[in-house]
Amino acid sequence: MQTFTLGLGIWMRRLLARNPLVRISDRIEAAAVFGILTVALLAAPVAGAAGTAVHDSLVHTYAIAQLDRHQIRATVTRDSRSAPQAYEKPFLTQIQWQAAGGTHSDEIRSGDMKAGQQLDIWVDTSGERTTAPPTERDAAAQAVIAALAVWSTAVGVAVAAWAALRLRLDRLRYSAWDRELDDLADNGGRTNKNA
Repeated sequence: MQTFTLGLGIWMRRLLARNPLVRISDRIEAAAVFGILTVALLAAPVAGAAGTAVHDSLVHTYAIAQLDRHQIRATVTRDSRSAPQAYEKPFLTQIQWQAAGGTHSDEIRSGDMKAGQQLDIWVDTSGERTTAPPTERDAAAQAVIAALAVWSTAVGVAVAAWAALRLRLDRLRYSAWDRELDDLADNGGRTNKNA
């Protein structure tokens, strides 16, 4: 019965053992595995710093956006009309609001609403309807994504380099085995001269 393990003990034995059956290529491959682990450990604080920088930058940007936007009450001017659309709210509603010294109106997607009802909307400094400003929670989520992207890119490059190295080492092993098998099978080869 064959088993497969990915324990570090096997790689450590390949790297440090004085066993004559462990080839130089095995030691190089084991050193590359420990190189991946080193990259993964060293990339963690770098990724954390990148995530912190992204968070700080976004918090500043979002704070400025919050200064330019504010929430006000709008009034529904007509009953909502049905306008089903996939992945959207099923009604279109005409609304009106007072902002920036004027009256503004727009049609929004909403639930079923009746004329005279009120709802909160976000507007910019000119009174035009806009989206809600991003929050610090949004900045934190984007910072985590940025940190994970930096870390996974560093580890991914290290793993790709290890895979390319392993492919090259396997080719060298196969060619060495082919030479040794040719020497063994050849009647005039060095292996069979004493036989």
